[in-house]
Amino acid sequence: MPQITLLKILKNRKRVNLYLDHRFAFGLSLDEVTRLGLKAGQELKDKEVEDLLFSSQFEKLYFKTLNFLSYRPRSKKEITDYLKRNFYKTNTPAKVGKSIQSKILKKLKKLKLIDDLSFAKWWLDQRLNFRPRGKRLLRTELIQKGIEKEIIDESLLTINNQQLAILAGKIIDKKMKSYKKLPELKLRQKLFSHLARRGFDFSLIKKVIDEKLEKS
Repeated sequence: MPQITLLKILKNRKRVNLYLDHRFAFGLSLDEVTRLGLKAGQELKDKEVEDLLFSSQFEKLYFKTLNFLSYRPRSKKEITDYLKRNFYKTNTPAKVGKSIQSKILKKLKKLKLIDDLSFAKWWLDQRLNFRPRGKRLLRTELIQKGIEKEIIDESLLTINNQQLAILAGKIIDKKMKSYKKLPELKLRQKLFSHLARRGFDFSLIKKVIDEKLEKS
C-alpha cells in the first residue's frame, strides 16, 4: 500500500501538498487533511487514495468553474467542455474525472448556475443589442453552444420580424454610407450579401432593402 511520506503546508497555509512514497501525489485543503487526520507514515488503500484524489480535484475544479462562470453565463456544454479541458491538463484518471464532472454539474444545477433556457435568452439579448444577427445565424450559434432544439425554438419565438427588420435597417443605414457611389443593382447585391451573412431571412432582407432604397 502507498504510504504518506510528507505533508507539506503551502505558504498560504490553506493547502497541503501530499507525497506518496516520496513522490508528489496531489494537493488537499488543510481543512481536509485535519478532518481526515492524515499524517506522515500513514499507509493508504488504493480506494482511499482515489477518494483523496477525488476530493482534491473536485474542490480545485469546482472553484475554478465558479470563476469561469463569473465572467458571463455559460451553457451546459461550455461548462462540460471546460471541465474536460482541465481534466486533460491534470491527467486526472477518466473514472475520477467523470465522477467529479457529474458532481460539479449537479451542484451547479442545484444553484441554478446551469440553465440552458436562461442562457439562450441571454445570448439572444446580447446579440440583438450589441452584434445584431438574423434568426438563421442565431440558431447556428446556439446549436454550437450545445442548446437543444426545443429550447432554441422557444427562445427564438421571443424575437419578432418587426424587431429584426428594425435591426436590419440600422445595419443597412451604416453600410449605405460606404456604398453610396455604387449603382443601384450593385448596391442591392452588396447590401443583400451583407445581411445574408448576418443570418437574416431572404424575404426580410428584400423587404428592408426595398423600403430603404425607396426612401433614399
